[in-house]
Amino acid sequence: MAVTLGAVVLAVGWFLNRPDPTDPTISTNPTIDADLQLACSQAFTLVCDELALRNGLGRTDYAIGDPTPADSVVIGFGGDLPPEATVFARSPVAIGIWAEKAPTLEIACGTVDPTCLVEQAGKSWAEIGGSPDWGTVRLGLADPAAGMADLEAWRLIAAENPGNGLRASVPLRPESEGDLIEEMVLFPSRVDIIVGSEVAIGSQLANARARAGRIDVYYPDPTPYLPVAAIGDGRAARNLVQSLTSPEIQALLGSLGLRPLNGDAQNLMQDLGTPGAEGPLATDAEKATLQASWDSLIGS
Repeated sequence: MAVTLGAVVLAVGWFLNRPDPTDPTISTNPTIDADLQLACSQAFTLVCDELALRNGLGRTDYAIGDPTPADSVVIGFGGDLPPEATVFARSPVAIGIWAEKAPTLEIACGTVDPTCLVEQAGKSWAEIGGSPDWGTVRLGLADPAAGMADLEAWRLIAAENPGNGLRASVPLRPESEGDLIEEMVLFPSRVDIIVGSEVAIGSQLANARARAGRIDVYYPDPTPYLPVAAIGDGRAARNLVQSLTSPEIQALLGSLGLRPLNGDAQNLMQDLGTPGAEGPLATDAEKATLQASWDSLIGS
C-alpha cells in the first residue's frame, strides 16, 4: 500500500513539474520533435550544409520571397526575411577576383575598390598590363531586385557614377549573387570579378581552388555589413534558431564564411581577410533609385 501511494505521489509531482512543450526556451534536440530541415539560398550553401550535418537535419533550397516551408528553418539575409527573423551573424560585402588577375588590377589602380572596378571594367586586360588572352575586364553583378546583398553590391558600384558603357562589361546576370559566384567558378572565362556578400564568395572558395584556381578577396572601405538571420515555425524550429546564437555556433561561423555578432571571427576561412570599416546600409528611399539606375545602365 505504501509503495503504491509513493508511486502515485511521484507521478503527480512529475505531471505538475513537467516541461511545458510550448516553451521555446526548452533546449531539446530538434530532430526528436520534428523532421526539421534547413532551407537556404545558394549564397548560404556551405553554412547550411555544415549546420544540417551537425544537427542531423535535411537540407533544401530556398528562393528569396518564397514562404517559409513547413518544418523548416530558413537562413538568409535579414532584409530578405520577415522582420521577426532572428539575426545571428553578419557578412560584409566583398570583392572576389581570380588570383592570377588580381595583381594586374592592384598595379593599375593602387587599391582594388569600387572606384577601381568602374574605371577598369570594359578595358582589355592587355591595356592595363595583363595577358591578351584574358580578353576584357568583366564584372559580375546581379540585379539588385534579387535580394539585399545584390542591392548593396550595386549601391557600391552605382556610387561611382558608371556610364552607359558598363552594360557591356557585365555579361552575366543570374538570379542572385549565389548563382553568380557559382557560375563564375564553373565558367571562369565568363567573369573575372564579382561584387557580393563575403559569405556567398566564401561558399565557393574551395570549389574554385579545386577547379580553376584561387579567388582573392578584397574589401571596400567602408563596407556594408549584411545581417544574417534565421526563422522557422514551431518549437523545434525556434530551438534551432536560438541555438545559432550560442557561443559554440558563434565560434564556428568564421570557418563557414560568416562573422559572429560580436567580436572577431575565429578560425576564419582560408582566403578571407579583414573587412573595412562598417558603412551604413541602403535606406528604403534609396532602393527605388538604385533599381532605376540598374535598369537604366545594365538592363532590367
